[in-house]
Amino acid sequence: MTTQSTFPVLRSERLVLREMREADLALLCSYLGDFEVSKSLSSQPHPFLEADGRDYIEQALANNTAENVTWAIELDGQFCGGFKAKELHGAASVGYWLGREHWGKGLMSEALHLALTYLFQKRGLETLQTGAFRCNPASLRVLQKVGFVTKGLRTNTSNARGGEELEEEFLKVSIDQFRTESDEHSPFKDKELL
Repeated sequence: MTTQSTFPVLRSERLVLREMREADLALLCSYLGDFEVSKSLSSQPHPFLEADGRDYIEQALANNTAENVTWAIELDGQFCGGFKAKELHGAASVGYWLGREHWGKGLMSEALHLALTYLFQKRGLETLQTGAFRCNPASLRVLQKVGFVTKGLRTNTSNARGGEELEEEFLKVSIDQFRTESDEHSPFKDKELL
């Protein structure tokens, strides 16, 4: 079980990446219960029920943060999405989602910069990988903007789509490829990570 003293809380201009809370359950279920959100994720079911939400939060809180970190993304004091970093001592990977009402505002780019800066600078990772369904071009654009490069195509299942196999791009980014947005207009410039 993580505690506030050990959990890596990250802050940017608009967002806080923090530990999941029981109080996030209603919004978590509302957002992941939206097929437009869950259809682009591999592991979340549809419909997404309260029991699924409780399992999600329970697993997030049970993580050993040395290996796996599940952040709640918070905007203006309110839960708005999730971000996971997994297998941090192996083939480290990331995954994320936002509630639909928060799309198109640059929030996921901001969260991705924040988390990757932490993972590269504070956790000493050299590379990160992820996958994005080809039918989700918005996610692919967000990844490419921070330096992720497509390394190949593969198939992955979407639980929300009843286990349907979809074509997915497999992407990687190295610490050298990561675009830190360090110019003077960046919301990440001179921000404390912890």
